[in-house]
Amino acid sequence: MGSAAPPVAAQAAPAPITLVVSNARVFDGRRPELTAPTSIWISDDRIVAIGADAPAGAVTPTARTLDAGGRVVIPGLIDVHMHPLVVAGFDDIKSMDANYVMARATASARATLLRGFTTVRDLGGPSFGLKQAIDEGVIEGPRIFPSGAIVSQTAGHGDFRSRAAGAADGGRPDVLEQRGYTARVDGVDQVLAAVREQLRLGATQIKLAAGGGISTPLNPLDSVQLLDEEMRAAVRAAADYGTYVTVHAYTPQSLQRAIEAGVRSVEHAHLVDEPTMKLIAERGVFVSTQAYAFSGVFSRPAAPGSPPPTAAQLFVRAKAERVQAGLDRMMLLAKKYRVKVAFGTDLFGTERVVTLQPREFGARLKWFTSAEILSQATGVNGELLELSGTRSGYPGPLGILAPGAMADLLVVEGNPARMFRCSKSRPETCW
Repeated sequence: MGSAAPPVAAQAAPAPITLVVSNARVFDGRRPELTAPTSIWISDDRIVAIGADAPAGAVTPTARTLDAGGRVVIPGLIDVHMHPLVVAGFDDIKSMDANYVMARATASARATLLRGFTTVRDLGGPSFGLKQAIDEGVIEGPRIFPSGAIVSQTAGHGDFRSRAAGAADGGRPDVLEQRGYTARVDGVDQVLAAVREQLRLGATQIKLAAGGGISTPLNPLDSVQLLDEEMRAAVRAAADYGTYVTVHAYTPQSLQRAIEAGVRSVEHAHLVDEPTMKLIAERGVFVSTQAYAFSGVFSRPAAPGSPPPTAAQLFVRAKAERVQAGLDRMMLLAKKYRVKVAFGTDLFGTERVVTLQPREFGARLKWFTSAEILSQATGVNGELLELSGTRSGYPGPLGILAPGAMADLLVVEGNPARMFRCSKSRPETCW
């Protein structure tokens, strides 16, 4: 008697197509070339296939069709350095009702989405509730990768207390700390507690202040912040949770300490030197930097008759000018060593400022082609977001158009990989 035939494994039924985007020329977020007119086959929120023919057995009578009319389809744009809950100056936020701040952030989130940014990484602020409301469909807005509070040492870039605050309040947390914008730490134990608290709340990555910043009025730009052991403790705690650490840092000293501690991404880096940029390239660290915000566009001469600037204002201005001066060299070094340059804007405050977000595209044309810039805002940023692993909560890649990726896409006129231009007389045309 012959042996029974082995059982045939049942094949999973193909995902039913819910949307077909036809007659589309695709920019996939990785390659500068566009495809010939083709179709994108989508099942719910995921791309199933890209090609002229439908996946076998997947098309249903209820599938909707969108004819792109030969237009270009690109991945949804990603901004990896935003602060959605910083809706005003830091001193103003301290006096605002938290519900009012969230209401303004909600309106701004929808405006961000309508500008084409379908995903953002929040690098400092209590955006966990905003993210939840968006993910649940309660409100409209981009996907958010929240960091929670910026973890900072005393006298670090996350310490926004006034000069008198230490003596006046006994060192207690100020309003920004209480509301989750910053977490002030000193010593390994406090670092671990702060990092783990952000992870408990739902942080997809951890943000540390590793060096001086512009917006903190008492914080020197060249200060190196958090000790080696504090930095390594944060990196290890994040890695144990399946994610990574990014750092705010401008100078070679602060950047080197963070990189040696194992961070995967650095923010700004405008004062980097050549050996440090070479180290960044060797370690595969992302440089999440900004061109528009640090190009001098916000440096305006005082109006006639205005009072002379205070010492604190002069201190902040000097820091901003120093960072601005390092922008060109930093970008040239990044290109020289083929560093992974991410696309971020770091525009925060009033909605008038945040709406300038698209000008980052034109501001980068001095160093990159239009196709390179578009890839930074899509594929490169998507690769950076993948460092969060399952902490993101999203079931597929972002920033690319490929089978399995999230179906975040834009249909645009013209070829955006060639169209970014910037008029010096009309900066609002930068796009």
